[in-house]
Amino acid sequence: MQPWENPEIDAMKGKYHQLALDYFSGDFTERDKTGDFSLQRWKKAAEIGLLSMMMPASLGGMEVPVTHVVAAFEGFGEGCRDGGFVYALGNQLCGIQLTIKQFADEALKEKYLPELMNGNRLAAYGFTEETSGSDAYSMQTTATEEGDNYRINGRKCYITNAPYADSAIVFAKTSAARSPFSLTAFLVDMNNEGASHGREFEKIGLRTVRMGELVFDNVLVPKSNILGGKGGGLRVLAESTGWERAVLISSALGPMNRGLKACIERAKTRNQFDKPIGAYQQISSKIADMVMRQRLSRQVIYDLASKLSSGKSMHTCAQDAAIAKLFVSDNFIRFEMDAMQIFGVRGYLLESFINRDLRDSLSFNIWSGTSETLRNTIAKLEGLPV
Repeated sequence: MQPWENPEIDAMKGKYHQLALDYFSGDFTERDKTGDFSLQRWKKAAEIGLLSMMMPASLGGMEVPVTHVVAAFEGFGEGCRDGGFVYALGNQLCGIQLTIKQFADEALKEKYLPELMNGNRLAAYGFTEETSGSDAYSMQTTATEEGDNYRINGRKCYITNAPYADSAIVFAKTSAARSPFSLTAFLVDMNNEGASHGREFEKIGLRTVRMGELVFDNVLVPKSNILGGKGGGLRVLAESTGWERAVLISSALGPMNRGLKACIERAKTRNQFDKPIGAYQQISSKIADMVMRQRLSRQVIYDLASKLSSGKSMHTCAQDAAIAKLFVSDNFIRFEMDAMQIFGVRGYLLESFINRDLRDSLSFNIWSGTSETLRNTIAKLEGLPV
């Protein structure tokens, strides 16, 4: 039996698919045009539990298996056509909340997790800089020890949720050495003196989640806000990006599910030269490829989720997570390109969900490790000197 055939997992998918249809429908075309982000919708998503999964029950969370979380995001992503919103929810759950759960002390967990789970606090993941992405050692943000505190100085760029983040996980150099122990992760409140929100960036896809800068000018942060210990930044990064690769990647499944249904229907009903376009091998072959990409992507994601649900660590599954992210990302983009060809000019119109899903898919080869970086990771974990 496949993981998604488990009645509990299938029920989770169905539940969140219906909740998306009930509460998150609307004019996606206009929201996409304006980049509209709604705190009201965010709090509603928190209310139905999307930000509580895998969180400590003692703090109000739902300690459900990873397979169930993947199913929830698959179902929700199929019912909610707002790809940016779905991505933003998964980004906070995987990048922020699971990181706090694993690496923060109890006081920080009690302070931050309940408010993040109920939607009253939004957070950002402050790693990327203008000169530092895949090369973590080129990071320019610094943290200087000062008694029981650190002074953080630097600027983070291209950060999801940055324009309205109340808090941020911020990576900074605590040593000038190009060493695995030179980076440290801090949990920083953006209302601290010297912390500010920089400029926003316009994107071609995922438009309903904002992207911007986080600026730190002599920001004082207590040592108790360090996550993973001094010099543990790369370990924190590996864990959080691993969860994004394993769980956030499931946000590709919803668009693929609904896109496949729409393309099959169009291939059956769109006639050219007195017969349905699906009767032509060029189109039927594209449909066959889309079926293959959707099914194999689902298989890869749920197989990894099953391993994590059975108790395997993210460290043990690091290569599997890299493979899942790379495979699904590449196939998601190819899937949406085929959908565009099947819909033709109709799919090219701004009012169509086809072009919106295509634009959203392009980001999947970039976030949480570019496809080029992931190939290096996979090869390195096979023992190659990459």
